[in-house]
Amino acid sequence: MLVQSILQKLWDSLKMGEIVLVERTDIRDQYLGIHHMIEWGMEKGYRTLIVDVMDSFHLVKAKAELNGLKTDIFNDVDVIKIGGKVRVGNLIEWIEDIVEPLIVVGKFREAYEKYLNENERTLVIVVGLEKLILASEIIPKNVHVVTWLVSRYVGDPRRLSAIFVKRYAFDRANQELLGLLEDISTTVIEVSSKEKMTEFKVIKSIDRELESLCIRV
Repeated sequence: MLVQSILQKLWDSLKMGEIVLVERTDIRDQYLGIHHMIEWGMEKGYRTLIVDVMDSFHLVKAKAELNGLKTDIFNDVDVIKIGGKVRVGNLIEWIEDIVEPLIVVGKFREAYEKYLNENERTLVIVVGLEKLILASEIIPKNVHVVTWLVSRYVGDPRRLSAIFVKRYAFDRANQELLGLLEDISTTVIEVSSKEKMTEFKVIKSIDRELESLCIRV
């Protein structure tokens, strides 16, 4: 309960219209932060939309279950799925062919815009974006169009977005993509392990009082 309370204070500081980038800087998982954010969103009355890239949401749920967390909430969220094979949550759109960027962005934008029009108070959580980078030499083009598309919604008061990524996926050849995500985002949070604790450090925020804030749980 203490961990959840501390994280809730961090999520409470975020504002509608923001895009929050949550970067895991080591090899550990992010299911705990995602689970807490979904719980927080439901408590705050948000409609939660997961953008699930290549079965990443399935892995989040499976690891949360193995950790002993209650995962019923994963079945109650809406999902736009990009690639992958496993259905989790209330699927509202499944973009199965991810090779052609224009098709991906067209289908994604149509489903995303329709959802925002129908649900004005939405928490959007993106998981697995780095998989588009690692998948092949062709598919990374999708990252550019998706990040461009997401950037169009900065300041949109209908939604608050959080993008969970793992920094290891951004090697030297893809550092510009990480820089682009950091530039687009209004808040950037680094997550790392410090001995037996997890550290959440705000390295960028539109709220100056939050910058350099460090929380250990």
